[in-house]
Amino acid sequence: MFEMETKKNILERLKNYYTEVAGDKVNLVEGGFIWDMLSSNSNEFEKVYAELALVIEAAFPQTSWGDWLTKKAEEHGVIRREATNANVVLTITGQVGIIVPKGALFSTNDGKNFLTTESKKIENSGIVDIRAQSQDIGANCNVDAGTITKIPVSIYGVVAVTNKNAAYDGFDEEDDETLLKRLLFKARNPATSGNNNHYIIWATEVAGVGEVRVIDLWNGNGTVKVIITDANNNIASEDLVEKVYEYIEEQRTIGATVTVVSVTELKLSIELKVTNGTANTEGIKEAINNYFKQNVFESKYVSYALIGSIILQNAATTGVLDYEDLKINNDVKNISLTDEQLPVVSEVNIIE
Repeated sequence: MFEMETKKNILERLKNYYTEVAGDKVNLVEGGFIWDMLSSNSNEFEKVYAELALVIEAAFPQTSWGDWLTKKAEEHGVIRREATNANVVLTITGQVGIIVPKGALFSTNDGKNFLTTESKKIENSGIVDIRAQSQDIGANCNVDAGTITKIPVSIYGVVAVTNKNAAYDGFDEEDDETLLKRLLFKARNPATSGNNNHYIIWATEVAGVGEVRVIDLWNGNGTVKVIITDANNNIASEDLVEKVYEYIEEQRTIGATVTVVSVTELKLSIELKVTNGTANTEGIKEAINNYFKQNVFESKYVSYALIGSIILQNAATTGVLDYEDLKINNDVKNISLTDEQLPVVSEVNIIE
């Protein structure tokens, strides 16, 4: 078995080897020519052992990283998902009858550019909604509502632009943790003849998809329902749902009728009286919602006891050291979940 070696151990071995060859004629006094030569070599050999240790780590998916993990995944047909452009709907104001061309350029104050992906005529109202896509890729292109207001290159008849809603579906390149998870899933869960594993693998091959649940025979023989979140385990956009559907349609076995949907939110209201600590309502939301996102599709109900445990275990975030009179949706019982629901805490009330 390979073991890491230190400069000290390597130097001692080199000295012994040299002594075996040269006998008692060797002068191994520190600072002498032979000692300096062997010491410098031991430095380089230590680096070689360090590189060999990295080679071994890179050879196994669980300890690999970066480009090496990308190559290991590709051996199994799992391709790292690339970063994506953000989508947005622009509201353009201008002269009635003017056609806003495909490829027209609009931007934010800080220089994030968006190009229209279709051409449309400005209607009698003097405005038109038109779809656009970010010029760059990544999550930083998901700009807030009302921030796309610049027209860098004049467009005849167009006088103003804005985005009523935030841009969406700009995702960063798939990280190592997610890629490894997909690789291990494919290796450990045989996907054959359109079984559930096959649909999970197909769905997660689409950039921007997070968790996936598959329900077979959900509406009779030959029917399959695929339920997805986005890469941040939030509600998936209609665009992302359509992409997944189209991709699965290209891959699936003949005869299956596939439906793809996003998870839906089940809004929860939390109420409690804090008996020790200073309650942070936003911290309570954050702690509970983070747990829900990390455990999508893993439970058929919201556990009343678990909610209380999360609040206390995350005291640094929630500020709650102890509490009483906890209620979820004005009740003291577990909340049932359907197969398509993602619980989300939308409101936290602290009882005085």
